[in-house]
Amino acid sequence: MNLAIILAAGESERMHPLRGYPIDKIFYQIKKKPLIFYTILAFEKHPQIEKIILVIKKTDFKNFFSLIKKSKFKKIEAIVKGGKRRQDSAFNGLKMSGNLGAKSGDLILFHNGCNPLVSQKEIANVIQAAKKYKAALVGQPARDTIKEVAKNGLITRTIDREKILLAQTPQVIEYSLAKKAFEKALQEKFEGTDDVSLVERLGKKVKIVPASFKNIKVTYPEDLKFVESQL
Repeated sequence: MNLAIILAAGESERMHPLRGYPIDKIFYQIKKKPLIFYTILAFEKHPQIEKIILVIKKTDFKNFFSLIKKSKFKKIEAIVKGGKRRQDSAFNGLKMSGNLGAKSGDLILFHNGCNPLVSQKEIANVIQAAKKYKAALVGQPARDTIKEVAKNGLITRTIDREKILLAQTPQVIEYSLAKKAFEKALQEKFEGTDDVSLVERLGKKVKIVPASFKNIKVTYPEDLKFVESQL
């Protein structure tokens, strides 16, 4: 079984008021649909995804129930309350996947709710990689020169951008490995920067597969304009 956990419990702290009023970016309207609709749709229509779990803020439950009913999504099996941090939210989703029957050998796809432009090919490719390596993610090549700087703002070195990939989602982890990685991080009070970093600290190798530059995490208002132009 391939199960997608869509993480949409963030606070959108880096977003500024849009169109004169504050708004959670996942509910920003694009072609009369909220941004999160397009994210869910990517997994809803993918033939290799059997179940979807949504991890959201408690205050958004009513909005999501309405969206699911109106959009007639069929694969959403559970809606889970998010945690204090993204990692907590991902773990909440992972625990629910176990309740829904996930077992050793199954693949769990962790995906940001604000990455609406993920392609069907990217989902298929990262699933294929995870089947072989047990953990995989999509990433984009760095297009610009990368500089490492000291605290005083002076450059210490130029990093070879051929060795740099920018992590995006989906990030896919085999269920038993994900459970072990998240439980160990919780026990040791470790906070990773993304999902697969918890696997990396177990000494496991993680496969990265190419992602389109379109597959961005919407973070700033200008990102919404880009998404609008692509849908």
